[in-house]
Amino acid sequence: MKKDDIIKLSLLIITEYYKNNLEPFFQYISDDVLWIGPARRQQIQGRKNLMQAFALEKHSLTFTMGDIEVLCVSPHSHVKEVLLHYDIYTHYPSGHTDIHDQRLHYTWCERRVETADGLKYQPQIVSLHISNAWTYDDRDVIYPVHYENVSGHVTVKASDGRVHRIAVNHILYIETVKHSSRLQVHTKSGVIIISGTLSKFEETYPGFFLRIHSGYLLNPACVTNIRRFAVTLSDGTELPLPEKKYTQLKKQLL
Repeated sequence: MKKDDIIKLSLLIITEYYKNNLEPFFQYISDDVLWIGPARRQQIQGRKNLMQAFALEKHSLTFTMGDIEVLCVSPHSHVKEVLLHYDIYTHYPSGHTDIHDQRLHYTWCERRVETADGLKYQPQIVSLHISNAWTYDDRDVIYPVHYENVSGHVTVKASDGRVHRIAVNHILYIETVKHSSRLQVHTKSGVIIISGTLSKFEETYPGFFLRIHSGYLLNPACVTNIRRFAVTLSDGTELPLPEKKYTQLKKQLL
């Protein structure tokens, strides 16, 4: 097996896979393939079992891949280990997009297989490990069909087109940009500008944030002090607090 050929084949398989074309993948998996999937503790042994699992998969997801980094090592002349590193964007029918920093590890082995021209050596995938261990819904088979809006993270598309998946505990507050239909998401590392309204944001991510003002949602976990007319956050930011919201917010925080 030539290193460059295996790299090209690995790239072809994964790019077609995320176009929902699984034929190149199925063509090269071995009879005893081991699939270690993206779902936590998901392991499927054997070509027959893996193809049965995919046959049960029903979804309406589409995907976009970011740039792919490739590393290939050859522990043996008949074995190639290929590691791919890339961002994968999962697009749900609702319009929601989720992003994961993903690593994919192929183990390729050259094996003798029966062909129309007799026995020949061909590369086969003997194991495939997808590293990001998502917690799946029990209804899922392969893909995270029911993964949207998992508690603990917010996924937003910025005004520059980039998609950000942000841990809720990393968000300080969300602010309306005056005289526009945009929001500023203030995080511990900077500000992300997105399209939308506070009402829609609350509806999409219920239970994470508190409305303290017509123009602000805050993360209650980041509040360090509350007094009449102002709330102080962990980074020292002070947000205005209307008199009528003071008692209500104090009760919610307690």
